[in-house]
Order: sequence, then C-alpha cells, then structure tokens
Amino acid sequence: MLVAAACYACASIYVLPAALGRLLVMGYAPLSQQSVPPGRTAVVLLGSGTHLARDWDGGVFPAVDKIGATRVAEAARVYHLLHPEFVISSGGLIEVTDNSWPSGQSMADALVTLGVPRERILVEDRSETTHREAVIVKEMLATHPVDHIVLVTSPVHMRRSVGTFLAEGLATIPAIAHETTPFSRWWQKLIPTDKGLEETGMVAHELSGLVVYRLRGWYR
Repeated sequence: MLVAAACYACASIYVLPAALGRLLVMGYAPLSQQSVPPGRTAVVLLGSGTHLARDWDGGVFPAVDKIGATRVAEAARVYHLLHPEFVISSGGLIEVTDNSWPSGQSMADALVTLGVPRERILVEDRSETTHREAVIVKEMLATHPVDHIVLVTSPVHMRRSVGTFLAEGLATIPAIAHETTPFSRWWQKLIPTDKGLEETGMVAHELSGLVVYRLRGWYR
C-alpha cells in the first residue's frame, strides 16, 4: 500500500509528466502561414470528447471537453489564417451510450461559433480511434482532393497522429493546439494534484499508443 501510494504521489506531481510530455512535442511549433505551401488545403481537426448535459425533459446540450476546446480554438485560428477549402471535424464514439455524443459533431458546432461557415465543415463521426480517423479521413479526401492537409490536435497527441496519417499515405502539416498551464502558482506544479495525475494519464496513453500503433503497423 505504501509503494502504491508513493507511485500515485509521484504520478500526481505535474512537473514530472510535463517534462516527459515535452519530449513528445519536441520539433513542433505553432503553425504560421509560411508553413503551408500554395494550393488547395484541408484542415483536419481531431476529436477529444464531449460533455453531454441533459434537462428533465430530455433535451441535451453537447459541449466539447477542455482538450477539445483547445483544438477547436486552434482549428478556427488556422481556418481564418489559411482560408482552406474545408475543415474536417473528426471524432466518433469509443462506446455508444445514452451519455455519449460524437465529438465530430460538437466540435463542428463550436467551430461555427468561432466564425467558420457551416458549409465549409465536413463532419466525420464514425471513428473510435486515431487510426480509424486516419482511415475514414482518407476515404473522405478521395472525393474531396486537396494538395495539403493541416492536422490540428493537442501537442502530446501530434506525434502519434502524424505517424498514423502517414501510415495511411497522408502527409500532414502539424498545427499544435495552444495549451496553458492549469496552475496559477508555480509551486502547485511541485505537489501532488489531480491535474498532475491527469497529465500523467495523457502522457502514458500517448507513449503506450506509440508502441501499440507501431506493433500493429498503424504508425510510420
């Protein structure tokens, strides 16, 4: 029990997973207009998750989660920066339940509120994983051909995403979302917190995902 408590305590200290996560982000920078050559461009926004609120009469209000919100904000910035042909809002459900909602749909709604025209958004809501997103987006691009693909996702998720799309024959230009520190005081990064444990979970998910995807031939 003491060993388990010590491991959880270490995993909850934000600076430890954050330092490891920086290795995954190494080499990526915010997208600029010069990063994308001339030609027809599509922006592909990868989903995260959706919070679904219900009222007593059965009405629903889907809203992107905090990770998805940073991705949507970046996708909207990229849209206004590049004026692409269209944006693919991608993200389905890992498990279909009464409390689930495809992030591809909720992110599309959020993009509209940030000034992206609805008619310029294509929704992909059938994927369960990043691999499936790459497969389905490839199918969509076969009927909507472009010269360049700008891929929008979280910084720690970008390396696996770029490699996954490349394994499907899709070269992409990365556009990492802007994430800020969840703390208002520097010393909060040095003590066990729920945010530190959450960061550890995300980094561990990406590291294990890289291994599994490479073993299954889903990553290049």
